[in-house]
Amino acid sequence: MRDPIRFKVSYDKVIETLIWLAKKKPGIDIYHVAKVLFYADKIHINKYARPVIGDTYIRMSAGPVPSAVRDLITKNPWLSPKQLGQVKNFLQIGSKAEHYKLVATREPDLDYFSKSDLECLTVSLNKYGGLSFDDLHNLTHTEISYYETAPNEPIDYALLVDDNNPLKDRIFEHMKEISKYVQV
Repeated sequence: MRDPIRFKVSYDKVIETLIWLAKKKPGIDIYHVAKVLFYADKIHINKYARPVIGDTYIRMSAGPVPSAVRDLITKNPWLSPKQLGQVKNFLQIGSKAEHYKLVATREPDLDYFSKSDLECLTVSLNKYGGLSFDDLHNLTHTEISYYETAPNEPIDYALLVDDNNPLKDRIFEHMKEISKYVQV
C-alpha cells in the first residue's frame, strides 16, 4: 500500500489566501471558504499537478475541511502567536453563530500567488462561492475523494486527480515527488 500524498502548508500563504477571498467576497463564511479552496486545489491539481494551498483536507460530515484554514478562522490556541496575530490584524472574523464570516482589513500580498493560483482561485470562487450550503454539501459528497476517505481522516491528494484526466498518472507521480519537498 502506498503512502497518501500530503503537502506542507504555508500558513503565510493560507492567510493571504483568506485575505484574497475576503476581499473578493466580503462576508464569505467558513463553509464557503473551505469548499472554494477544496475546489481551487482540485482544479489546480488537474491542470498544473500541484495544489494552490496544499492544506490537509479532513473528511467531515459537512464535506472536506482544510485543517489549517479551519484552525486560523476559529483561532485555534495551538497556533503560533505570529499566526494568531496575523489573523487578528488582517481579518475580521464573525462569531461561530455567524458562521465565521470573513472581512479583510487589507489587500492581499499577491507575491504569494502564481498566475495559475489566482486563475484557479477565481474559477472556484466564481463557480462555487455563490452556491447554497445544501448545493455545496451535496456536490462535495459526490466527490470520490470524499466517499473514498474514512470519516474524520485526511484526504489523499491522489484522489483529487480526475479519473478521466489523460495526464492522471503523470500528475500523480509529480505530486508524489514534489510533496516530499515543496511547501506550496
